[in-house]
Amino acid sequence: MDPDAKALDYHDVLLRQGDVQLLAGAHWLNDQVIAFYFEYLLREAFAGAGVLLVSGDSTYLLANLGPDAGPAVVLEPRGFAAARLVLFAVNNNPDVECAGGGSHWSLLAYSAGGNSFHSYDSMAGSNRQAARAVYKAAAAAAPPGARFVEERAPQQANGYDCGVHVLALAKLLCERAAAAAAAGSQAVDMQVSSTGITPASVTALRQEVLELVRGKIAAAAAGAAGSS
Repeated sequence: MDPDAKALDYHDVLLRQGDVQLLAGAHWLNDQVIAFYFEYLLREAFAGAGVLLVSGDSTYLLANLGPDAGPAVVLEPRGFAAARLVLFAVNNNPDVECAGGGSHWSLLAYSAGGNSFHSYDSMAGSNRQAARAVYKAAAAAAPPGARFVEERAPQQANGYDCGVHVLALAKLLCERAAAAAAAGSQAVDMQVSSTGITPASVTALRQEVLELVRGKIAAAAAGAAGSS
């Protein structure tokens, strides 16, 4: 199988066969896989919940543009001001000229109800500097006084599941945002230390996302065959 062959076009995300294969084994997830799941959560699973999900490449751009230009380029066009919950995929890439890099993912979440940014790292402290850079840029779009909170998060059991932890945390927080929306509230519970995110559930989510991708590939193929 050619790893560069196109596998799936999903809204703004193009997955290639090599991207899909990252989900099939003990592999570190790349920007494209995380962007796919963020798009799925935003457009299908939690559409209408007042959530905004910012993929790794856009988060990288925000941090590198900084507070002066970053919010206008990355956040304002996406409706940051109206969101109940904003999730950022944070990578520790130190290269200011190339978005595709780094070795570790974490999640930064903005709660509009608390006017606070919450950092979740499955290898505690590893992405502190990167998360703070995103916070400093994004806080320029938030009301004055937005806080940065380093939360206790479930820890990964290996060296490659950081990206799946990001997906699991994003799903959990989106579920809470949807519940808040249903209740007509802006308040979202941002503490995750005692949730059911475990090594076993992370492994299960990796398989779940793989099956989701495969299902969309099959549906796209069936649609193409039906229109020919």
